[in-house]
Amino acid sequence: MTANAANSSASNTSDPVPRTATTGPGIIAIGSPIVWHPANAPDTFSANTTFSSTPVTVDNGAVTLWQQQVPTGSNGEWDVFYMKTTSGGPIAGNINANWNITLDYTLTAAVYFDQVVMQWVTNGTPVGPLTNGIGTICCASATNPILPGWSYYNSGFSGALPAGLFSSWQQTYVDPYSLVSAGGINPNTANEFIFALHFTLQSAVPTITNVISASQYGAFPTIAPGSWIEIYGSNLGEIPQVWASSNFSGVNGAYAPTALGGTSVTVGGQAAFTEYVSPTQVNVQVPGGVPSGGPQPVVVKTETGTSAPFSVTVNNTQPGLLAPSSFDLNGTQYVVALFSDGVTYALPPGSIAGVPSRLPVPGDTITLYGVGFGQVNQGIPPGEIASGQSSLAAPLTVSIGGTQAVVSYAGLGPGYVGLYQFNVVVPSISATNAAAVTFSLGGVAETQKLYLAIGN
Repeated sequence: MTANAANSSASNTSDPVPRTATTGPGIIAIGSPIVWHPANAPDTFSANTTFSSTPVTVDNGAVTLWQQQVPTGSNGEWDVFYMKTTSGGPIAGNINANWNITLDYTLTAAVYFDQVVMQWVTNGTPVGPLTNGIGTICCASATNPILPGWSYYNSGFSGALPAGLFSSWQQTYVDPYSLVSAGGINPNTANEFIFALHFTLQSAVPTITNVISASQYGAFPTIAPGSWIEIYGSNLGEIPQVWASSNFSGVNGAYAPTALGGTSVTVGGQAAFTEYVSPTQVNVQVPGGVPSGGPQPVVVKTETGTSAPFSVTVNNTQPGLLAPSSFDLNGTQYVVALFSDGVTYALPPGSIAGVPSRLPVPGDTITLYGVGFGQVNQGIPPGEIASGQSSLAAPLTVSIGGTQAVVSYAGLGPGYVGLYQFNVVVPSISATNAAAVTFSLGGVAETQKLYLAIGN
């Protein structure tokens, strides 16, 4: 959200919010009722106003209020709220204040509240630089999408809101005068608090058009418990978002989230673990209890509704090794293989710009990565970060250039969710730029066509 400073004269306010000719959706309608309920120290009052750029003085002359609306295309807008104190009023005079502002306003449509900016102003100048955190507020920034100057931008608030009256929206600002003092400004002169909310119209209910296993690991049309899958379609999420450590839960944050940005997925009626969300793609890990041996429904749910089930065949395992398209060199799809330094790749030197590489030779140990290889003997379930080493429950064999290789480690990658690591010793074979890499799991040969370049 954002806010901006007004001129020190309430009757002659400046208009620092950038104007645009774009016609917006009018999510908070101009002229619609707004009720302000500032509470706690230093003052408590209630003011019935309307959403308007015309300043209104309330609280016996102590406070001036006005608003501004800035469309962001046809489906979104910033709604900016200004609160300016006047000389001698209790809000202006109490530098030990803790503020707790609530509003009643009406939304004309179902929306996502997806950005917020808060700004404290002294006679038209935003206070700054700010520290990254005060009370419950975070995310100090010198810039934001709508207004110049220091602010607290995107301080963790977001979510879906229905159309209609929204009662008691809480805009908390704890001890704002301490910000002013920290900025080297006399707190008695700080006289404006501005906050802005960005709303985006909710889209239609989600629709699934395809489900595959992770595209960089084979992109198979079938999936398995614990495998990573990609769901494609429309209206699957609000904005692109990748999970962060703050989304994890449990002891030491070991458990992955089952929802992200308001989007959740079920496979076979069980909650999947959500790593990435966007309007057109969602990446999840299949939960461990999904029945295998036949079709199961995949369903995406957002704040706007639930998709129709999309049927996908579930196998016991659906293994695939990491081999992205960037490793397809002149029609040869190389598998991703790392040396023990964790930096150098087993590739023809210089074959991919900016990627350190050299040819492995017989006796070298290289590390391959995979998904969908099934259970491990240590019982680590899908959705949990692997801690320490583990071992595959099903036997794995790997061959390079037609010769079976020694697999010194086959289990989940420590520190990851659902990512398998295989340490493989290159067998004694002749040098070649295209040694076939094949593998079988539980006695079943897999079908990826992968290669390694081998030196001597």
